[in-house]
Amino acid sequence: MDRQSPFDSVESWFEQMGEQFGTAAWGTGLEPWAQGTDRPRIDMTEDEDSYTITADVPGFTADDVEVSVIDRTLAIEAERSEGRVTNDAYYLRQERSHQSLSRHITLPVDADTENISASMGEGVLTITVDRTESLDSSHQIDIE
Repeated sequence: MDRQSPFDSVESWFEQMGEQFGTAAWGTGLEPWAQGTDRPRIDMTEDEDSYTITADVPGFTADDVEVSVIDRTLAIEAERSEGRVTNDAYYLRQERSHQSLSRHITLPVDADTENISASMGEGVLTITVDRTESLDSSHQIDIE
């Protein structure tokens, strides 16, 4: 059974265009890029029991990161603010005060969205998504 959607290659193309041009004009509607929001780089692997998504989120803590799923779309959102206030220094440039990351990933059809776990260490977020039994919905229909 082929677990890939026929639209996976199209979605991949849109992602590549978005990365190349850095604009929402190439978005799919499933990947809401916001201006000033970076997209974390990910790796996605599979074995017979689960899928593993590894995302680079350097400088973020587990409290800064939110992972959620709606239907088959896994969302990784991270935001942090330095909140530094100093009265004895005048900033000529302040670029490190706020950072956010956002990434949306369409999960394969056999992903069990009720059984997802996440852990984080040394700037790397690891998400494990269990696989469900085969979702082969094909069957013979009797004609009366």
